[in-house]
Amino acid sequence: MLETGSIWGFTGSTMTSLMFFWAMYNQVHIEKYIYKLMGWVSNSVHIKFNEYSGEGLEKSEAFDTIHNYLSTKSTALGNRLKANESKKSKSLVLSLDDHETVEDVFQGVKVKWSSSVRENQNQSSTNRDKGFAERRYLTLSFHSRHREMITTTYLDHVLREGKEIGLKKRERKLYTNNSSHEWISWRLGTNWSNVSFDHPATLETFAMDPEKNKAEKEAWKKRRRKRGRLLRKKRRTKQRRKLGRRRRKQRMQRRRN
Repeated sequence: MLETGSIWGFTGSTMTSLMFFWAMYNQVHIEKYIYKLMGWVSNSVHIKFNEYSGEGLEKSEAFDTIHNYLSTKSTALGNRLKANESKKSKSLVLSLDDHETVEDVFQGVKVKWSSSVRENQNQSSTNRDKGFAERRYLTLSFHSRHREMITTTYLDHVLREGKEIGLKKRERKLYTNNSSHEWISWRLGTNWSNVSFDHPATLETFAMDPEKNKAEKEAWKKRRRKRGRLLRKKRRTKQRRKLGRRRRKQRMQRRRN
């Protein structure tokens, strides 16, 4: 009987010791991850991209470009998506929903993009109709040790890819200047409203002589090539002028020294 009691006493003390060490291990393990998380948050950098720039009267091109870039990432990785119709592609276009986060990896570096929305409560008399307009913004978060690479190489990559995506799905639009406060565009912070211009007429559907139609298309192609040459020439001239100014500045600095 004493032996049985001794066995149970030994077993009980052993279990108590094991539970104590297990609790200590869990506490250290949890604290380790808490400190790691706090360290990441304290060393993280956040860049905010507003939908409207300045006083909220002009839509930001950077916001739209980044939004186009994230549409490809959110389709594959996002949990909450928004579906919009695209008349050009005749299909649904998926994009990142409000208050959703998606991760992106560039050159082995992981970053986070967050989509948020807030109410713009401007109480001024001239903008009273915009008092509860929604303002969207995107936030880029990353570790501070990658600051230089993210602010130069990565953002250039995002803007370049976003512009290419935007050109592929771009729609022609007709704009109208509004003078009434009842228009929804005034609530969104602009005097202009727009509708998509989706006219079925093309050079192939014009009611004209086939030979003349062919000549018009060839003339249009030549004008497009000429415009491309002029743009390239203008770009080269601008680069030469910039290089010339830089060289003159360097010569002036050498003379001063």
